Amino acid sequence: MPLPFGLKLKRTRRYNVSSKSCLVTRIQLLNREFVEFTLSVESTGQECLEAVAQRLELREITFFSLWYYNKQHQQRWIDLEKPLKKQLDKYGLEPTVYFGVVFYVPSVGQLQQEITRYQYYLQLKKDVLEGRIPCSIEQAIRLAGLAVQADFGDFNRYDSQEFLQKFVLFPIGWIQDERVLEEATQKVALLYQSYRGLPAPEAEMLYMQEVEKMEGYGQESYQAKDGTGTDIVLGACLDGIFVKHKNGRPPIVFKWNEINNMSHNKSFFALELANKEESVQFQTEDMETSKYVCRMCLARHKFYKINKSSLQSQPTVVNPVRRRSSTRMSLPKPPFMMPPPQMHYHSNGHFTEPYTTSQDNLYMNNQNGYYYHSQTSLDRSPLEYGSGGRLRNGSVYSAHSTSSLTNPQHYTQPSPMSSNPSITGSDVTRPDYVNPNNVVISHVTHLHPQRMQSEHL
Repeated sequence: MPLPFGLKLKRTRRYNVSSKSCLVTRIQLLNREFVEFTLSVESTGQECLEAVAQRLELREITFFSLWYYNKQHQQRWIDLEKPLKKQLDKYGLEPTVYFGVVFYVPSVGQLQQEITRYQYYLQLKKDVLEGRIPCSIEQAIRLAGLAVQADFGDFNRYDSQEFLQKFVLFPIGWIQDERVLEEATQKVALLYQSYRGLPAPEAEMLYMQEVEKMEGYGQESYQAKDGTGTDIVLGACLDGIFVKHKNGRPPIVFKWNEINNMSHNKSFFALELANKEESVQFQTEDMETSKYVCRMCLARHKFYKINKSSLQSQPTVVNPVRRRSSTRMSLPKPPFMMPPPQMHYHSNGHFTEPYTTSQDNLYMNNQNGYYYHSQTSLDRSPLEYGSGGRLRNGSVYSAHSTSSLTNPQHYTQPSPMSSNPSITGSDVTRPDYVNPNNVVISHVTHLHPQRMQSEHL
């Protein structure tokens, strides 16, 4: 018997909206939590990004964006000006969207908001662990020690080496020798002990300050060929467009202030330089790649020009502020045990997992069109919020995360102050945001801190 309202019950026992006018978008955050939003099929990437920012209480969203895996398993940043659904349908490997840092700053001290610094820290840690920022063994040990202190705080360090072996401390697949890995883990344990008493925000800041000096920081690269047909690595960094040759030749960097314009034609990407009459051309894999490379390089160029003065100013003083809404995990007292997941039985005969986030409704119209922020806890959600034991906005879930969310101080947070100027081409900055499409966040919840366990530091 078909279900009403276009709902389909899949094998996962989860309802997906199957309407021509809306879709459920799943987004993975930097702490590996999943959140879901119900969007209009015409909702842009910018609207989805601002919904995520509202959830995180993040105002400095200029540095962040959303990305997906294309059908060639490559990471691609979403065009925030265009409808999200059309991009995922045409290019996406799967409907999952990922939140991350798209524009890096020369100094992390320039980040104003603590939640911005925390998300930035999670991104840099991800870059290191996934190998995008190469590091030596000594650097990896220092970073791992700071990450442990940032994520776990002053945990009882009895047998801390055995405790640390449960987590990913170093880039995946980086250390193959078990003996070397054990020695490195022991050094991390000793370093971790020396950081006792160091507040988590300071440990995060030290981690980021270490990473920002490393090669590969803030870089995004693509495979290409130069004018002679030689294979190169073409990419963008903080300073400009770089070209790395695979034959050992020193890299070339075209500074942002030396670049007048960038363009693409078929599979070719071209740079128009201020001191040269002829443009410099590079050949990419195909026309779609050259178009994407041009779009992202133009975005970075625009970000550089808009923020040139502020990025070159003195770093801001990092003062303690209200605790972030997404914080590091809370650890149990020793002996350390990974609690098994508990399955909860509902009156409708279904089992649900205890790890929960919320599904937010961006499609429900409101007469005022403003963002709304509620603090309903899913852990104590009364059944009257839904029917049959289900929440009004649908099913909720998450993956294991790098850090659990704690209950923040409750206060009304204004909507994101600024959009991403580089990708959308919109330089609008305003104290609050009224969405012309009446897109609303109707339900925001927070995770119980003891229900999440970390797989990665």
